[in-house]
Order: sequence, then structure tokens, then C-alpha cells
Amino acid sequence: MMTTLPRRKDDSVTGLLRVRAYQLAIGKFPCLALEYLVTEALRTCKFFPSTSECVDILRGWQRNDDALRAKRAAEHAVRQERQARFDDTLQRLTAGDFTQAEVDALPAGWKVIFETRGFLRHHDGAYTLRVPA
Repeated sequence: MMTTLPRRKDDSVTGLLRVRAYQLAIGKFPCLALEYLVTEALRTCKFFPSTSECVDILRGWQRNDDALRAKRAAEHAVRQERQARFDDTLQRLTAGDFTQAEVDALPAGWKVIFETRGFLRHHDGAYTLRVPA
């Protein structure tokens, strides 16, 4: 729809290059953002906007729909669940209620944390339970 705005004429090669430039500049934005861009460009621009003008217009767009809220809620729930599992593992390590098989199954990042906190030992590329003194 923005092609209704006045712009320079392109030959076939220049036109293809222009399309590619716009793809690189604004192609990462979702369809809702591009719809916002078209609406704003038609409302505010006297000429076909450059790629930098398109990016400036897109800075004014903010996704605020149900899908985004649901995504954020799901991400929050995942973080809470991961933290609860970490806290449970830490509690079990503190209580000495952990097996070597469970240590082997821990995420790599957790092993580093638990080694730093003194629950695990790292030797020859393997983590083992630290025996209390």
C-alpha cells in the first residue's frame, strides 16, 4: 500500500536491490508491526519512506496483544518452576539426600553453582558429591 506514495522510479535491478534493502532493515519485524508501519507511513509521509524512516516509524510500535501477555506469563511460570527445582535440589544437597546419579543428571550450570557453594567437587571433568568433613 505504501507504493501509492510518490517515489523515484527504479529499473529492474535497482528495484530488486531496494526490496532487499527493505527486507534487511524491516524484515525482522512481525506482521502487526509492518501493518503499523504502513498505516503510519500513509498517514504521515509525503513520499515513500526510506529504510531509516521506516525503522524510526517502527520505534513507535509496541506489541500489546493477548499473545504477548500469554507469552510473558508462560515465561514467568517457566522461570518460577526452574527456580523451585533449583531450590529443591539445593535443599536436598544441604540435607545430604542426593545420589551420584542425580548429580550426573544435573544441568551443567547448576553443577558449577553447587561446586562453588561447596556441595560438589570437580575433578577430571566430572562432578562428584563432596563428602562432609
